[in-house]
Amino acid sequence: MKADIDFTNNALKYIDELRMPTPTIRIGLKPAGCTGFEYEIKWDNIITEDDYKEDFGTFKVAIDKLSYPKIKGSTVDVVEDGINRNVRIINPQEVASCGCGASVNFE
Repeated sequence: MKADIDFTNNALKYIDELRMPTPTIRIGLKPAGCTGFEYEIKWDNIITEDDYKEDFGTFKVAIDKLSYPKIKGSTVDVVEDGINRNVRIINPQEVASCGCGASVNFE
């Protein structure tokens, strides 16, 4: 099942620079924060049959079946602020976020 997620050029470059030994990035949602959900992005080496998957050449993406409906169509970006880099998910399905931007909610 295709993951239906995209990465900006900045995000692709950042991931290439990291060169992690595990070639899969898991993107999901967990209940958290004042608005409802928090994005979870981590390196993972286990992909299940139920995961939505996409191959980006130098890495793969896996999204669990519960998170997928709320994440599909999103774009992963990396924003540079001085010497800091922050991974950000741009999700057109978000309808609310908390003041600090750590948690989001959907319809």
